[in-house]
Amino acid sequence: MKAKHIISATCLSAVLLTASCKKFLERPPEGQMTEEVALKDEAGVAAFLNGGYTYLADDDFMGGRVQVVSELLADHLNGDRFTGDYAEIFKRQNSINGDTRDNMYSKGYKLISMSNRVLANLSKANTDAVRQSFEGQAKFFRGVAHFELVRLFAQPYGYSADNSHNGIAIRLNANSENLPRSTVAQVYAQIIADLRTADALLPTTTDGGKFYTASKWAADAYLAKVYFQMNRFDSAYFFANAVIASNKFQLDNNYNDRFSDGNSKEPILRIANQVGHYTPGNELRNNFRSDQSIPGCNFTASFFNYATLKPYDTRKAWYSSTLQAGYFVSTKYNKNYFEVPIGHLTEMKLIRAEAGAEMGTATLATAITDINDITTRAYGSTTYNLLPTASAASVIATTRLERELEMVAEGNRLQEIKRIGVRTGNNLDRRSPSSPWNCNGFILQFPKSEKDAYAPFIMNPEGGCF
Repeated sequence: MKAKHIISATCLSAVLLTASCKKFLERPPEGQMTEEVALKDEAGVAAFLNGGYTYLADDDFMGGRVQVVSELLADHLNGDRFTGDYAEIFKRQNSINGDTRDNMYSKGYKLISMSNRVLANLSKANTDAVRQSFEGQAKFFRGVAHFELVRLFAQPYGYSADNSHNGIAIRLNANSENLPRSTVAQVYAQIIADLRTADALLPTTTDGGKFYTASKWAADAYLAKVYFQMNRFDSAYFFANAVIASNKFQLDNNYNDRFSDGNSKEPILRIANQVGHYTPGNELRNNFRSDQSIPGCNFTASFFNYATLKPYDTRKAWYSSTLQAGYFVSTKYNKNYFEVPIGHLTEMKLIRAEAGAEMGTATLATAITDINDITTRAYGSTTYNLLPTASAASVIATTRLERELEMVAEGNRLQEIKRIGVRTGNNLDRRSPSSPWNCNGFILQFPKSEKDAYAPFIMNPEGGCF
């Protein structure tokens, strides 16, 4: 069975699939008809698995909500226009209220639930090849969802010496039982186990060569992200290097292609725009688009000045101080349609560069080449390139700076504040007053429904960062 028959053009194809999968997952657990009908055979499992891409790319999850919430908690945005949930998240108050947070949390666990139902029905596959495809995709989804949730709802890996601090509930079964929070160490171990299985089972190529379905490289890219978040540089380097060395992906020449309608060569997994059927990235457009009205998310003057400081930086085109008078805005998402990359080559280059510099002389030359690839594209010349004799400390500092500029408005900055805080003990937060990397308000509170359904569930501490 070819991938295009399982998932057409981003796996978000059929409107019927989207509706049926959503209805299924929102049914009460006693509704057994779905197990008998929707998952009765290989075709049913394939169609059901197809819905996982819909959940992954949903506006409430990786279609924008994860990125926007992360930006709200970080230090690039001006909070003057925020109200309601956004204002509370921006103020790092970490209270029990908020549909913005609740819907994101729910969508992540719906993706996990879908994955577990597929895994419980692997016997419906008619061949080993199809069975492996089902298992690989389901475990990729499950690993990604647990990872994105634990980064927002728990203190980071390294917060405690043995990572015994509370993480999130690990859900590995299709039933709806209430579960306590596992430790962060346990959550990360499960994430890695799922992604490594996906790495072993998923194909290295996909139909059409556009990587609209999960491949080995998508699993490797997420493993690189996970290990990098853990400051496990040898493993982060290994998996980022695997993606880069595959030669399946190329750096875009045009800085603006990453969020374009099919022009980018970088996405390791892409959520495609389907005219008339599915338009990804609405949450990003709704919050950042600046060519039609004043966006809810706009930058502080200090970050705007920082990001546009260097002459010849082509990425200056991602910002404007004139489109909306009195506001410093992003132009990154000023498009009616674009694909949403779930991992891209620029990020892999940045991970390999910093990890390689952290590992020492054996990988330092590769690290320098990686960061110079980024700066040559950014500045249109080698003016800001590192010398071949650059020190590891210089590579690390340059890579962190370029990462912040490259991945602006992509939800990256928050996790860097936490990761580097764990690594160095330094507080990178530029807000005034600034917050320590491990303050309570840098993580989200769980939905009240968790405690209502299961009294022993441990909520996060109330209170903020200021």
